[in-house]
This record gives sequence, C-alpha cells and structure tokens, in this order.
Amino acid sequence: MASVVLLRGDQSTSRRGRLSRQQRKRLREGYLFISPVLLGLVLWVFGPMFLSLYYSFTSYNVLQAPKWIGLANYRQLFNDPVFLHSFKITLLYAAVSVPGSLVIGLGIALLLNRPGKAIRLYRTVFYIPAVIPIVAGAELWTTMLSGSQYGVVNYILLQLGVVSNPIPFFNSPATAFWSLLILVFWGSAGGSMIIWLAALQSVPRDLLEASEVDGAGVLRRLWSVVVPLITPTIFFNLVLGMITALQTFATNFVISGGDTGAPLGALDFANIFIYRQAFGNFEMGYASAAAWVMFAVILVLTLLVFRTSRRWVFYVGTSR
Repeated sequence: MASVVLLRGDQSTSRRGRLSRQQRKRLREGYLFISPVLLGLVLWVFGPMFLSLYYSFTSYNVLQAPKWIGLANYRQLFNDPVFLHSFKITLLYAAVSVPGSLVIGLGIALLLNRPGKAIRLYRTVFYIPAVIPIVAGAELWTTMLSGSQYGVVNYILLQLGVVSNPIPFFNSPATAFWSLLILVFWGSAGGSMIIWLAALQSVPRDLLEASEVDGAGVLRRLWSVVVPLITPTIFFNLVLGMITALQTFATNFVISGGDTGAPLGALDFANIFIYRQAFGNFEMGYASAAAWVMFAVILVLTLLVFRTSRRWVFYVGTSR
C-alpha cells in the first residue's frame, strides 16, 4: 500500500514539472557515471575541434601566438595547386575504393552464405585481414609488391613470363595509386563481409523460395529480393566506407615510407597534406583550415546520402 502511495506521489510531482527526491538522486548518479565520458568528449574531442576552428582563421606556427587573419587561409587553400591535387585524388580514391569494397565484400558474403563446417574456416580466413593492424598490413604489401625482381609478386610474374621487367608498383606515380587499392580491397572486404553475411542471413527464406517457385533465376532473386531487403546494410556500409576513405592516412603514409605523398605526389591524399602542413611546416592555422574543408566535404556528402536514402533504403515492417 505504501509503495502505491509513493508511486502516486512520484507521478503527481512529475505532472507538476518537479522531480521527486528519489528522481533527483538517480539523475545525479546517472550524470556521475557518465561524467568520465562527457569529460573526455569535452577535453579530447569537442575542445580540440573548436580550437582548430579558431586556428583556421589565424596564422599560427606553434612558436608564436596565433594572429587573426580571417579567411586568408581558406582563400589560399583554394588557390593552392598542391591542396587541389590532394583533394582531387582523395575524391578519386573514395569514388573507386568505396564501391569496390562494397561489391567485393558482398560477393564474398554471397559465396560464404551457405551451411557447412568448412564454410566456417573460409569465413575466418577471409576475415583475418580485417584484424591485422594497418601498419603491419601496409608493410606486408609493400614487401610483396616491391618494385625489385625479388618482390613476391614480381618474382612470380617474371617466372611465369607474364612480364619481362619488374613492375614498379609503389615506386611509380602511374601504378602507386592503383596498387594501393589492392591493399585496401584486401583489408576492407573481410571486415564488411561479416556485416554483409549477417544481412544475407536475415533475408526470409520463404521469400526466396517463393521467388524460386515463380521461376526467378539466381540473378533475378538477388536483384529483386535480396538487394532491396539488405539496403539498410548497403546504406550503413556506404556511409561508413565513405567517411573512412575520405580520412585515409596511415596506409599511404606507411607505403611512402614517411616521405609524404611519394612517389611524386601520387599518394598525397588530403590528410597527408594536412599532416605535412601541421607537423612539417608548422603552419597549424593553414592545416586547420584544410582539415575543416575536408570536414565540410564529408559532412555534406554524408547528409546527401542520408537525404537520398529515403528513396532507396527499405526497412522491413515499416511504412513509408
């Protein structure tokens, strides 16, 4: 009886817009438990973000106090051929790597979406590249794709007579960019494969069986039944892959051996440009402006994908 009276009292205080003593206590305890996360966000995420936004309007070389210069850094960026080149190849990289990773990951998941004990082994093998550290994977592929005749890939190609001279995979601006994509597809396909596999296994079997009875072939079932039902997963992988691709740094930095953008600027992506300006030239204001330009591009593209998702993403059990 007392609990009922207490419950009614809590409800009455809520209706009056005031919290009871018990509710205030729980609220304080809740904020206390999440305070480390909130403090970390303020100190290590939002604080540096807004500080870099301020620096982007200043001339700041770390050794001297920031000097306000307004939009000069942004005007200089859009007239800087080096930045425009970095921006261009970053967009090209995202335009090629994101769809390629989606298609390869989905293709592997389709092959592995079947029962059997051996399938578990294959799933593990394909997933291993996703857990290998980026630096280790980059060093591995740099060794395998060495431009000398002793590189693993060049040695095999020379022995088979496919080529007469070693291919300078990461040593030539004509091949470095496309060789990087091999490494990216190898590392990203396995991670997305797990997500694709979960989406494929959530497709109702009765729909697939009904379409098969109606005479739909494999490709028709894939396009008309499977793909519409996994569009939420396509949307998730697309957004995540796009954001990751536009922020790539570690892989091409390791491949170039610390010589940012080598060879001849072929791997000089936007984040490499920002790193060089900030920690090579100590132009923190200029680097901050470039970082915020990339942030704006990523934000606009992400919002565009979210906006268009209403037309092609379908959620089972929800009305549109």
